[in-house]
Amino acid sequence: MGDDRYDLYIRELLERNRREGGPENVVILSEVESTNALARAIATHYQNEDERLRPLVLLAFEQTGGRGRQGRRWSSPAGKGAYVTRVIEAADPALLQTLPLLVGVGLCRALSSHLPVPCRLKWPNDLLIEVAGERKKIGGVLIEALVRPGESSVGIIGFGVNLFHEAEDLPETGTSLRLLGGDSSSLAGLTWDLVAGVEAELAHLGDSAYAVESYRSLSVHQLGERIVCRLGDTVIEGAFAGFDEAGRLLLDSGGRRIPVAAGEVIEG
Repeated sequence: MGDDRYDLYIRELLERNRREGGPENVVILSEVESTNALARAIATHYQNEDERLRPLVLLAFEQTGGRGRQGRRWSSPAGKGAYVTRVIEAADPALLQTLPLLVGVGLCRALSSHLPVPCRLKWPNDLLIEVAGERKKIGGVLIEALVRPGESSVGIIGFGVNLFHEAEDLPETGTSLRLLGGDSSSLAGLTWDLVAGVEAELAHLGDSAYAVESYRSLSVHQLGERIVCRLGDTVIEGAFAGFDEAGRLLLDSGGRRIPVAAGEVIEG
């Protein structure tokens, strides 16, 4: 690649992994279209060959086709963010249901230690910062699953966090650790802290009570707050009423309490 920043990125990541441990397989890429797409291809190959996939994390210095929820493009310029995918196997696919909550919690906690203001979670798994009453997105999570009857299931956990992005790199609704005046000492160090934060929460995989309570404590939503949620072609509007024991969003609307298992909060 011919970029001294990338060489330093590799050395620091490998040193952190050597000192602290982490996933068994660590793959560091100078450039990739999408860490999630590559991880999915690797996991599919292992499933097709009926081989066990050992714990794996992919870290990219740059993504040329990074994407978020709903297929949206995720800004992933070289050396400016954490672009990561963690791959895990689960004997029971039901265990993967807690992943969105746990990953959001792990990232939020790890990121908050480097920020002058706390990180909060917008349902289902956007990382937000509130400054002067305005909410801005600093990161997001994209989780996919490969489930085959009678086989171990695979969870593909992709996340992107804006670290050294400048204002021109981001939409108006976005922000970065640098723009917020946070700790911006080392791209590799910050990235590995986020990986470690997720690893700590994966120890609670399948523990719904822990996942929901931890997520609830970091939620940006306030009881009674108006929320508009899109579910495919359907839009639901209501007052935020918390989360149920499965982590579903609860909305009070038209005299009914509606649990929302999947969707996107577009207002609130």
